[in-house]
Amino acid sequence: MKEKKPSKKNKITKFIAITAIILALVLSSVALNNTLDIKEIKSGTDGESSLTRISSIYGTHGCDEGGFSIQIGPDSNDNSLLDDEEVMEIRNICHGKQGESGPMGNRGYQGYNGSNGTNGMSGEDGTNGMDGVLGESAFIQSFRGPYGSCPEAVVIEMGNNSTSQSVDSSIKICFENLTSGRVTDIQPNSGDSFSTPCEGGITMESYLIFSAVKTGKCQLFSLDGEQVNLISPDVDFVPGNHLGFIEQNGRVWFDATDSSGVELWSTDGINTWKESNLSSDISNDDSLIKVGLELVLTYDEGFLIIGESDTLITGVFTNTTSVNGALLYNTPVGISVDGQMVNGDIHSSALYHDGYYWFIATSDGNGPQLHRWNNIGLERMSNDLQGVPGQSIPPTLVGEHILFDSNGLYSFNTTSLSISELNSTIQDVGVSTGGVLHENKLWFSCGIPSSGYELCASDGESAWIHSDHVSGMASSSPSHLAIVGDFLLAIITDPNEGGQLHLVDQQGMTLLWDHDPGNLASGVHGELWVGMDSVYFIADSATYGIELYEWSSGELSNEWIIIH
Repeated sequence: MKEKKPSKKNKITKFIAITAIILALVLSSVALNNTLDIKEIKSGTDGESSLTRISSIYGTHGCDEGGFSIQIGPDSNDNSLLDDEEVMEIRNICHGKQGESGPMGNRGYQGYNGSNGTNGMSGEDGTNGMDGVLGESAFIQSFRGPYGSCPEAVVIEMGNNSTSQSVDSSIKICFENLTSGRVTDIQPNSGDSFSTPCEGGITMESYLIFSAVKTGKCQLFSLDGEQVNLISPDVDFVPGNHLGFIEQNGRVWFDATDSSGVELWSTDGINTWKESNLSSDISNDDSLIKVGLELVLTYDEGFLIIGESDTLITGVFTNTTSVNGALLYNTPVGISVDGQMVNGDIHSSALYHDGYYWFIATSDGNGPQLHRWNNIGLERMSNDLQGVPGQSIPPTLVGEHILFDSNGLYSFNTTSLSISELNSTIQDVGVSTGGVLHENKLWFSCGIPSSGYELCASDGESAWIHSDHVSGMASSSPSHLAIVGDFLLAIITDPNEGGQLHLVDQQGMTLLWDHDPGNLASGVHGELWVGMDSVYFIADSATYGIELYEWSSGELSNEWIIIH
């Protein structure tokens, strides 16, 4: 009789038991290590033991396939059991979704009855078949020590494929606060490590690549964990001054200066390479954009297309932008849209919606207006916009509305083909922040005569001040916005406390972190860069000058159980 396979319930029970044992062993090892570090043992007041237990799933959990909970707390009554009233931390672990059944095969044809005949001779035994491939097994592994933004962690990782080691779920326990604080002092003591134009940067995988001042030279650095490394030549390199920084194919690309002039360079965070040998220097009028898997550098000789091989297309091209895999730019005889020429000049980046390319352009005597193009012809969609629209907030799609700045905030309804200004009291739209899409709304800095400079939002149909964070005419002056997971963060200026990092929520804005208790600035230089475990920004300090700071974003996502 064949041995019965363990049921799904038995597998889950076994998995829970193994997880509980490993967690208990890991926590025990932490306790043992801490005990061994004590030089002299003296009697003291008895402390409370910390206990864990595995229990049924807790609360409104959202686990469609069921699961279990890990419960942690002190043994206050010293009965060696974790009672319900002693539970301090609960973390639910969800089971993975059961795979769907495969489709039913086609029904076979019914065979004909065979004619009666004499019994045949018995055939010889066949040879043994080959052994089947071993099935993949689940795995549980643990790690102890510094991990991401936690200085002392225990991490348990679980997965269903021990060969690929692909982690499906994990439990992260930190025995200290997650790391937040100053991470540079490149120009030592009170010297400023950042200035204009030495303030650019970008995150790539585990790295923050940034420019900073060292001994009077603007050079390139990488931050990996807590380690700051100089990765540029020892010259006044001025990286990213004209083109900024852009990530493509596992490298960061930027302009920089050496003895041969201002050229295109790249870095992987460890090494740095010069990528061009141009006959003229890169300048502020040039641009570097992504087009699919290629980079396109626009400079005074034409296009340098960087891909599997480099291609130079000569000509005079300006205002290059890309959307939907198409390249749009100005030529001496008009606008090239995906290789087709139309009369006019393009002034903004473009978006693609409902079969049309939308952008700000000049095509007649009305000046810069909203246009659309659909491979047939160019249509002007507005008549009386002032100045050069779309410079702070380029055409941006929110629902069925295209939003852009034109002194105020304008909305074009792509269904009714009508245009309107949203809330005429809102001025200086996006000047210090640009626009960020979050929860189907556009968020941007704004100026309102009665409220100063604050944070505004729009759903495409209306626009409003989200929070008069500093009441009255005083301003919070939002300087940077960034999306971290499901959250929107902003750097604001408090009149008494200086620059601070805030969470934008339904009620307004909530303080997350003040880098310095003094009335000191944040966000005047650089951006709000989002890394894997942290956000980074440049701020001032009375002791160290203008330096780089880090705040651990793991505190937002609840991915850590913090015990200290």
